Amino acid sequence: MKVAFSDKFLLRVESLSGKILKSVLLSIKEVEAANSISEITNCKKLNGYKNIYRIRIGDYRAIFLFHIRIEKNTVFFEFLVPRGQVYDKNMKQKLRRIDKS
Repeated sequence: MKVAFSDKFLLRVESLSGKILKSVLLSIKEVEAANSISEITNCKKLNGYKNIYRIRIGDYRAIFLFHIRIEKNTVFFEFLVPRGQVYDKNMKQKLRRIDKS
């Protein structure tokens, strides 16, 4: 699959180090090598959204939008946030806004 990244996602990845950084990079490589969402380890569709998924990477969650276009699958990594932040009210509002666009 094709992958793309938001600036927020890239800034968070740059701030990581050690084991968690390696885990994030491995997850991205796994997504690139996958032929479908079902092949991605620890990936789950978030309830209440059409195109938003998360990948569990230790205590972090990589939030992404999955867009299916003619002939191409694109995974757009939007956020990389700590587990507790994924489910707060502000994040849910951001995800709803993104899911509609």
